[in-house]
Amino acid sequence: MGVFDQASRFTIKGGPPGFFRWLAARFAERFAFRDWVDARTVAFPGEPDRTCDTVAEFVPADGVGPRRLLGVEPQTEPDSEMLDRCGEYAFRLRRELRYGDARQHKYHVISVVLNFTGPEQPREFDTRDPDLDGAGIHLRVFQVTMREQDAGETLARIAADPTLRAVLPFVPLMRRGDEAGIIEEWKRLAQAEPDQRRRSDYAGLALVFAELTNRRPLWAQALEGWNVKTSQQVLEWQADRQRIDLLRLMGLRFRVPVPDDLVHRINQLTLPDQLAPWFDAVVTTDSLDAFREAVGVPPPGTNGAA
Repeated sequence: MGVFDQASRFTIKGGPPGFFRWLAARFAERFAFRDWVDARTVAFPGEPDRTCDTVAEFVPADGVGPRRLLGVEPQTEPDSEMLDRCGEYAFRLRRELRYGDARQHKYHVISVVLNFTGPEQPREFDTRDPDLDGAGIHLRVFQVTMREQDAGETLARIAADPTLRAVLPFVPLMRRGDEAGIIEEWKRLAQAEPDQRRRSDYAGLALVFAELTNRRPLWAQALEGWNVKTSQQVLEWQADRQRIDLLRLMGLRFRVPVPDDLVHRINQLTLPDQLAPWFDAVVTTDSLDAFREAVGVPPPGTNGAA
C-alpha cells in the first residue's frame, strides 16, 4: 500500500463522525456511525493482498429499518474499472457480513468513491434490458470529487463545526486549495486543535496530499516554522515506501538477492533519515561486500556481526 493510500485511510478513520457529516450531511442526520467493521475476509477486487479497512457500519437514528454499510474507496487517479470492482465488493460484503442474533440480517451496502485527482467519474452502470423485463445489473455509487469541492466553503463548515477538522488534510486537493488566504485560514483552524499529535498529523497529511496536485512546495513554504512537529505517522509511511525502494535498488545494483540479515536490518529502519545513508551506500559502492562495509553490517558469522 502506497503512502497516498495509507494517508487517505488514516485521514478517513481519524474522525469518522465529522468525516461522514462532511461527506454526506443528509445521510449523517438519519444514520449514526457505529464502528468500522472487520472486513479482513473480504479482499477488494483486484487487490487480493489488501482488504478495504474503511467499511463503516451505520444504524438508523430512529432505530427503524436495516443497518447500512458504507465502503469508502479512495482513488488517487481515475480507474476505469472502479465501478465494476465496487459492485463486486458490495455484493461480497452483503453476502458475507451480517448482523443481529445468529447473523440473520443483511446490510444495505453503499459504495463510496473519493476521487483525489481528475474530473468526476461515471457514477453508475446499468445493464438492465427492457426486452428481458428489466433484468440485469444496476449500480450507482456515491461519489465525491475533490477538485469539485470548494476549499473556502469546506473551511467555513469546519469553523462552524470543529468536529469536521478530520477533513483538513484533504483541503490541498480542493478547488482554491492553493490560495494564500485559504492556507492561512487552514492554519488558523488546525492550530485550534487541542491535541498536538493531531495537529502534527494534519500538517503532515496535508503535505502528502499536496503532492497529488503539485502544491507541495506552496504548502511546505506556508507551513515552514509552524508550531507543529513533523508527523511521525507520515514519516513512518514514507520509510515504508523507501525500504521497498532500497531493497529493489540493491537487487538491481548488485544483481544478487538481498541477504536475509540485511533485509532484517533494513526493516528495523523506521525513519527516512535512517535510510538515507543506506541509499548513499548503494550508489557509491560496486559490490555487496563494499556496501556492507559502508553501512557497518558484516556478513553473519564474522567477527562483529549483529
